[in-house]
Amino acid sequence: MKKQENSGGKQTEAPAANKEKKEKKTRPVKKSASLLSKKDIKTLEGFCEGTQGYFGKMLEYLEDFMEEGIENGRFTEDEARSDLEIALWYAYACNNLDDYEHYYMAAQWMPSSEQNAAGCGAWYYRYSCCLMYCGRLEEALHISEKGVLEDPKYPWGFLQLAKLRCHFGRKEKALEAVRQGLLLEPGDYEFLTLQREIQEGRSLEEMEFHYIDPACDQDLQNGLMDDDYFKKLSVAGIVCDKKALAQIKELFSPAGWKADCPYCSFRYWSDAQEINCVFRMNEAALSKMDLTWLAAQKRQLDEGRYPASMEWEGEEYLLSSVIFDIDCSMLLAYAGAENGRELLFKVRESENEAGLMS
Repeated sequence: MKKQENSGGKQTEAPAANKEKKEKKTRPVKKSASLLSKKDIKTLEGFCEGTQGYFGKMLEYLEDFMEEGIENGRFTEDEARSDLEIALWYAYACNNLDDYEHYYMAAQWMPSSEQNAAGCGAWYYRYSCCLMYCGRLEEALHISEKGVLEDPKYPWGFLQLAKLRCHFGRKEKALEAVRQGLLLEPGDYEFLTLQREIQEGRSLEEMEFHYIDPACDQDLQNGLMDDDYFKKLSVAGIVCDKKALAQIKELFSPAGWKADCPYCSFRYWSDAQEINCVFRMNEAALSKMDLTWLAAQKRQLDEGRYPASMEWEGEEYLLSSVIFDIDCSMLLAYAGAENGRELLFKVRESENEAGLMS
C-alpha cells in the first residue's frame, strides 16, 4: 500500500511491500565508520517488518537526522552524502517507496558515496535499481556489472544483472547470472521466476512487475493487490518507447525541451502567450501516455479553453504553466502578476464539459 497524508501534513503510513530481501546471514563489509550510531541503525531496522516496512517513516527519520546533525555542526552535508551507511538506508527507503520521484532522489544521492562503496554489493544493487527506474538503463547495467565483481557473494546483484543483460539482448549471459544467483540462494522464488521469464522472452518491465513474497506476487499477477495500479505507474518509467515519444514531441512541437530533470518540460505558445508545459514524469513514462488524450488537451489549449488570466482576491493572475500527470489529470498554474504567488487548479472533465476545480 502507498503512503498516506494526514491533515497535519506529516506522513502517516501503512506498511508497504518490501522490494529487497535481507541477506539470510549478515556478512561484515569493510567500510569507514558511519555517522549513524548503533541506536540509529536499530531504529531504522525497526521500520522493517518481514516482507513489509514503513519506508516513508524510515526516510523521514534519515532526513531529520541529517538536518539536525548539519544544523548542530556535528557533520557537514558533504560528509552526510558520502556516508556509506546513510546511502544504503537512503536508497533502501526510496527504492521501496516505489515511485519515480523517490527513485530519482536515490539516483541523485548515491554517487557521492561511491568512493566508500568498494566491496559492498548492496550499494551497487540499490544504485542500479534506482537508475533503472529512472530510465537510465545503460548506466544501471554498468553499475550492476561492477557490483557483482565487487561483491560476488551478494545474491541480489545477480538478480538485477540478469534482468538488465536480458534487456540488452544477452540472454545466455542473463541465464548465467541467474545460475550464479541460485548457487547463493538455492530454490529462491525470485530467481526461478526470472529464469522462466527470460526463457519466455519477457520484457524488462514484465520482469519488474513482481513482489518478492510469493503470495503477494501471485496476488499481484492475478490483479488482487490494491496497489497494482501504482506498481504499473512506477514500471512505466523504465523503458522508453522512442517511436511513441517522437510522436508526442511532433504533436506539441516543443521549444526548449528538457527531459528527466526530474520531469519533462518545454515552452509552448497558447493564445498569444508563452506558457510552461510540464509532464510530471520521465521520457520513458511519457512515451506510454495516450496520444489521443494528449491531442485533445492540446486542442483545449489552442482553442483558448482555459483563461489566460484570472482575478483572485483582488489580484490578477496569469496562466504560467500547464502540468500533465501520468494518471491523465491536469493542473493549471496561475502566477500573480505582482505578488508572485501561485494558484493551482485541477482540470475537471466530463463527457460534456471541462471546468476548473480548485
